[in-house]
Amino acid sequence: MLGSDLTYSTHYYAQFSLKDIKIQNTLEKILAASGVKIAVFVIPIVFSFIYGGAVLSLSLQEPNRGIDFQGTTQLTSIEITSLQDEYSSSDAITAQVLVRDPGFSCGDLYMTIYDVSSAQRKAVAQGAFFDQCYDSSGTLPVGDQFSQKVDAVGQYLLEVQMFDQSGDKFLTTSQKFSVR
Repeated sequence: MLGSDLTYSTHYYAQFSLKDIKIQNTLEKILAASGVKIAVFVIPIVFSFIYGGAVLSLSLQEPNRGIDFQGTTQLTSIEITSLQDEYSSSDAITAQVLVRDPGFSCGDLYMTIYDVSSAQRKAVAQGAFFDQCYDSSGTLPVGDQFSQKVDAVGQYLLEVQMFDQSGDKFLTTSQKFSVR
């Protein structure tokens, strides 16, 4: 009786064929490869987000640190003055710039007129004023005048850029006008 039970139990456990074993080995290899992919690609990304968040959190806790998402300093620091809303084709377009940011008391000023009548913005005229240093009034250009004539009728945009002395930072503003 002992021999017959042994034969029966061996027969019961030997139901797997060679094909089933190959499929199981292939599945084990796929799972091992996906584990390697996770370890190589996903885990470093997760750790970089955690580390970056920790560094950002620590730096924002320092005094006088913060993030300005609205960029309001650029909008209030520079302004186009004396530009009219409408000109005739025989008039010269004149404008001055008012700068209120003390970090930009000296620098290079660029004033560009773009034709915005069509879908593409096309530069029509430009004035460059180098080494501009304003006094307490903050009005630029100093000792010079931006004056350009535009003959074609249409919609235009005057864009002004003021770069600091090192050329690293700049202020910008723009204003639309039309020529009839």
